[in-house]
Amino acid sequence: MSSSEITLRTPFVIQNFASIDNFIMTVFPALESYLNEKLVEGVQTSALVSMAYSKLKDSFKFFIVRNYSKDLDEYLNKEAKRADKEVMKEVLLSTISITLNINDADGHKLTENDYLISIRNIIKKIGI
Repeated sequence: MSSSEITLRTPFVIQNFASIDNFIMTVFPALESYLNEKLVEGVQTSALVSMAYSKLKDSFKFFIVRNYSKDLDEYLNKEAKRADKEVMKEVLLSTISITLNINDADGHKLTENDYLISIRNIIKKIGI
């Protein structure tokens, strides 16, 4: 999975990434330091994958807000003529997830397993 292009699709932005690994490192650039920190804390390598995936999901929401706030606001201004914009924003952000809004090159939605495999590969690459 890590070699094919993937696409982030939301109502307000579409962005391509070279691979799932590239997406993970873009969304969670501190992954390597996070993994090393957890190892120092005594977390077993086998538990790192699920912990990193959980942190990636959290980082994805921050990534969306940090990088696409203007696009999100423009979309909401256009769509929320009579509705409360802040309520719509919260609802929209709550529906965006790394399994629902990321597709592979064939248009299939990525699964949790796709991310877990990629995170394992990243861990191997960095030698943890």
